[in-house]
Amino acid sequence: MKKMEELRIAFIGVSHWHVPLYLRALKKQNLNIVAVSDPDEEKAQKVADELDCICYTNAEILLEKEQPDFVFAFAPHNKMPELAKLLIKKNIPFTIEKPLGLSVEDVREVERLAEEKKLFCAIPFVWRYSDLIQNFKKEVNPKDILHLAFKFIAGPTSRYEKPSPWMLDSKQAGGGCMTNLGVHFIDMAMFLTNSDHAEVLASSYHYASKYDIETYATSLVKLSSGATLLLETGYAFPMDEEQRDNRWNIVTTDGYYTLGDNRFEKRRFGEKTVSIPMSTDSDVYYADFVLESLRQYLEQETPRAGLPELEATREILDEMNRMAKTSV
Repeated sequence: MKKMEELRIAFIGVSHWHVPLYLRALKKQNLNIVAVSDPDEEKAQKVADELDCICYTNAEILLEKEQPDFVFAFAPHNKMPELAKLLIKKNIPFTIEKPLGLSVEDVREVERLAEEKKLFCAIPFVWRYSDLIQNFKKEVNPKDILHLAFKFIAGPTSRYEKPSPWMLDSKQAGGGCMTNLGVHFIDMAMFLTNSDHAEVLASSYHYASKYDIETYATSLVKLSSGATLLLETGYAFPMDEEQRDNRWNIVTTDGYYTLGDNRFEKRRFGEKTVSIPMSTDSDVYYADFVLESLRQYLEQETPRAGLPELEATREILDEMNRMAKTSV
């Protein structure tokens, strides 16, 4: 079995705004990145120069010439299924950014093809890679969770105009803040409650920019476990020293858990409050996702989050989108 440092790794779609978060893994591990690609030659060459590797503008040519062992794949949302199918056709294990297309049907088709080849594919639902969530999962019985409320408000739409302008076009991105941000918390709610499906009770979106994507969105969901989920996302936070507003409240039969202002607090009936300083910035977990995905691939393990988990999340997102349209 190869060691992680021996894997020939390629990055496809390096103009994507998530890529710098992945490259933080290089500070933790001496990874062998052999090539990068992007249709934008200038952006691809810049990343290639930083990594001291070969640059391509065509993903298929990269795959043919470099024969990578593993690929980290990125693309505008509408082009993700095509890229995933190319990697599956060539039998190359990979990770790919969410939401992998514009609907749950896109995810299901990719999932079917990957399953036929038993091919490794990890999805960056990065909160699963945090000690906070892993410890919470061990400490709290999913059956005891009554309600989860997640609020994640990121910076304005202007932050995407230069690195990934397609994020602001519904035909390419499929949606705005709920598509981009909300899926992380849909998945987390499903994971913490051991739910496999959910019913969307209400969904309302606001459009407060020149772009045709939602910039603020709220949804109420009934999970199959019986717990409820209140989800609030937005492109509305004026960025300065603080990059976003990230706040959680989780109600259980015996306590109340909160996250916000770089602190996680546990309040249980009959016990003293436990307050734990921690970063509420999810960006730090992308490097952990990179290294854990490579380790799990080498050990022939199932990824912490893969295509089945993305399918379940995407199905709920699609229903949120449909309900929001009918509520206008």
